[in-house]
Amino acid sequence: MPRHLIVHGAGSRLSCTVSPGTGPEVFFLNGAFSTGHDWKQVLRDLSPDHHTVTFDARGRGRSPSHADYSFSGALDDVASVLAAAKLQHPILVGWSHGATLALRYAATHPGAVAGIVLIDGDFPVRVFHEKAQRRIRRQYRLLKAPMAVLGSLGIMSTLAHHRAADLVVELDEIDAGLLPDYRSLDCPALIIAGSGPHPGSPAAEMRTMRAAAALACGANARVRLFSTVPANHLRILSRHPTVITSAIHALASRT
Repeated sequence: MPRHLIVHGAGSRLSCTVSPGTGPEVFFLNGAFSTGHDWKQVLRDLSPDHHTVTFDARGRGRSPSHADYSFSGALDDVASVLAAAKLQHPILVGWSHGATLALRYAATHPGAVAGIVLIDGDFPVRVFHEKAQRRIRRQYRLLKAPMAVLGSLGIMSTLAHHRAADLVVELDEIDAGLLPDYRSLDCPALIIAGSGPHPGSPAAEMRTMRAAAALACGANARVRLFSTVPANHLRILSRHPTVITSAIHALASRT
């Protein structure tokens, strides 16, 4: 039976769900403003013997707000949850922001990760230059009220709109410098890319991002494009859970 775990990280208090199993360990890393609940379709499709861990990041779901929503703070929390859940050699599965966290953690912790599944994120290219950054900040100002409502219901993050925009801009800057992370990977990485639009990005931006998957694959023979699915960025988890679980099974069979 799943059990609830509270993890105290670097000044953070994180709500986690652990589903014990005798099979491979799998740790799920969410999108920037989502919660562990977003993996429900994937978890239903995954073999029940897997030992899985999901969690709500700072200011998301059941985890309280925090003063620091930086990428480095999020990465510290990944380490805290892994340690508290006593995962020994997990497969990391990350979507969007979570994909970048999974890659950076694996690249900086050689030998600690069995493999990574990267879902429509951590493409090593920068797309949000000055004009696009202004557009993003304007979009999040317009989303201020609906974000506050969804955050109060625990469906989305409780980040203020300007902090959410800062997070997106920072992530783009980090993604642009990910090729060294790909080169240093000592575990297999499978990329699952979307093919549809994103509500916050023009189609050309999404094409530029996803085309950069070829750069990631070219940087390290351990990295390959596993699948391109007919779904937009926000619907991949709910529309194509079997593709994600197939990638997890493919990695598990190699360990």
